[in-house]
Amino acid sequence: MGTASGFDSQIGYATEVTAGTYVAPTRTLEHVSEDLRLNIERIESKGIKAGRRGGSGRWSAGRQWVEGSVAHELSAANIGAILKNLMGAVSTSGAGPYVHEFTYGVSSEGALTIQVGRPDLSGTVQPFSYLGCQVTKASIASKVGEISTIDLSFYGQHETTAEALAATAYPSAWSPFNYSHGVLSLASSEYEFDDVTLDFDSGLRTGRHTHRSTNPTRPRISKENAFRTAGGTINSEFISLTAYNRFVSGTEAALSMTWTAGASAILTVAGNVRFDGTTPNVTGPENLKQALPFKFTSTTSDAAMLTITLTNGDSTP
Repeated sequence: MGTASGFDSQIGYATEVTAGTYVAPTRTLEHVSEDLRLNIERIESKGIKAGRRGGSGRWSAGRQWVEGSVAHELSAANIGAILKNLMGAVSTSGAGPYVHEFTYGVSSEGALTIQVGRPDLSGTVQPFSYLGCQVTKASIASKVGEISTIDLSFYGQHETTAEALAATAYPSAWSPFNYSHGVLSLASSEYEFDDVTLDFDSGLRTGRHTHRSTNPTRPRISKENAFRTAGGTINSEFISLTAYNRFVSGTEAALSMTWTAGASAILTVAGNVRFDGTTPNVTGPENLKQALPFKFTSTTSDAAMLTITLTNGDSTP
């Protein structure tokens, strides 16, 4: 008998062969929270029926779609498929540990099956499977004294409760990164900080509902429709004018944020950035703080703009 609570919940992922077609999850990640949900519109008739004040009562199911988010603690294990869906392209080298290098690529039009096991009041874990899911946004955060996190926003095509609950497959090497694993480099020099947030937007066009014979209520797979963007904010003490002057003068710099928890557990987000402010202000007798909003940018290539490198024990992302 289960606990009928979130203690018995689970979240698993699988890369779909055909977008929108269920694939049993083979990778399970420890999770903090989720709010994935199916939305179904109702189409109501506006027809007038003599003597009826509340309308004709005729309605039908309309457009449907899946959306929501999942929050995980950040780890090197089992997150390659998610990063590939976010970025699009991956190149793998090495042989245990494996090095996966993610860059922007059109394969972001691939999709994931996400299965959430939700316990009901009897303690039975009910499988909710979400098909045709794509990462629309992601946020990685690291703060002094805390475990680092990754929050993922998804858009998908369909939900089903007809598939069996997949067996959990937690990686034995799973261990979350914490703030002590993280080192930030600006212009090739280590930069001490209080917290950092890295934000990613896939630039996808969601809501592609069309007249069609097959599953007309479901959206088609989301397509690239805008420039992808990535950036974030570094919060630190006001160390000197060096970082601030990059904002004032418009000087770009190399940025690298790396978490290391052993030879087989490394995650690096690196690229070229510009700084968009702000001025450090006096708010009292305390040491001044410095916020450094930044955006990844490059005139040479997407890879120079942003590359995510993951080292772990997974032979495929």
